[in-house]
Amino acid sequence: MKDLHPTLKFVTAKACATRLARPVLLVLMFSIVVSFAGCEKKAGPTSNTNRNTDNNPTSGQGAAEIIDRYRKLDSSRDSVTRLRAHISGQSEEMNAAHELQLTIYRKREADGRLLMLIDFTAPAEERDRDGLVTVYPDGRIEGVRYVQSSGSFIDTKDASSEDSLFGLTLQELADGQPDKYDFTLAGEDTVNATPVYRLDGKLKSGAESKFPRVVLLISKQEFAVVQAEFYDNHNEIARRLSVNKFDNIGGHWSRIKWSIDNVARQKKIAFEATDVKYDQNLSESLFTRDHLKQIASR
Repeated sequence: MKDLHPTLKFVTAKACATRLARPVLLVLMFSIVVSFAGCEKKAGPTSNTNRNTDNNPTSGQGAAEIIDRYRKLDSSRDSVTRLRAHISGQSEEMNAAHELQLTIYRKREADGRLLMLIDFTAPAEERDRDGLVTVYPDGRIEGVRYVQSSGSFIDTKDASSEDSLFGLTLQELADGQPDKYDFTLAGEDTVNATPVYRLDGKLKSGAESKFPRVVLLISKQEFAVVQAEFYDNHNEIARRLSVNKFDNIGGHWSRIKWSIDNVARQKKIAFEATDVKYDQNLSESLFTRDHLKQIASR
């Protein structure tokens, strides 16, 4: 599901500008961004959102219960998602559209860790952007990339750095990390005829994030996120994630088509999952530095 998951890029902002944008997913970001799931027949473009911010919804659902039901949508042990990512934008560094193909491997460990391997399959020159991501139960995130030219690994632990992920952050790749926020039920909206709950999240004290506020629109029927808004320190929208299509694959509601608008950088990444598989009994060896070095050196 979700999954989803976000293209690892541990380079400087200058390098980003000179080498074009390279998405890291997902999010995953889900695959982010937030791990969004929902009903395909109801989820659609999110530009037509009708808001009814009733402070006393009549559904009887509380924010904690809604978030809990959303989290429980992802019950898989592991997953393999093959994606196409189409990048476009109006900034100087995005003078032409760019398309990538990648595969994201995800595995949940018994100790609560989430392991991710991002493997770029096309174009060939993108393979040195392959990376590993580890999300710990306490919210810490670590990313690793292998650099062929120097024969060394580059590590990052900055969940808020955009330079790590082609204008996306490690947090967005790690499903948005909703555990970092305290949510309140702000009302009930409608997104293209889909009734949704509107949840407003405030960053918990001591938690690290580039986004002090997150708003989730969660479908009332499937409890899947169909839209998410990420706000900066000025309470202005920095990101908007919109899910256009879902499908039920092996009993898991999975994102098939979704997009992320990076408002600040004037970029848009449109994702399409071409193949999604769950519970594949992925080997631990996939998520090692030795394997990362091997695939990045192909």
